Amino acid sequence: MTSDEKIIFDSLYSKYSKMLLSKKECGKELSKSVATLDRERKLALGVQYIKSGQGNIYYPLLEIARYIISQQIKTI
Repeated sequence: MTSDEKIIFDSLYSKYSKMLLSKKECGKELSKSVATLDRERKLALGVQYIKSGQGNIYYPLLEIARYIISQQIKTI
């Protein structure tokens, strides 16, 4: 985990006090709708996720942090 990922991870963990977020919670953090997350997931895009035995989708905090960092645009 990079230092930037750790900062985001720690911020999310302090807010939610759990390691996995629901689609709604993840969408809120990424400013995306649940429908957009669903569409990206079906196209194998976006944040890596976990699918439970009951079919529920959860997003690990570390994967959300990695996704946020990967979307940053570096400027000179």
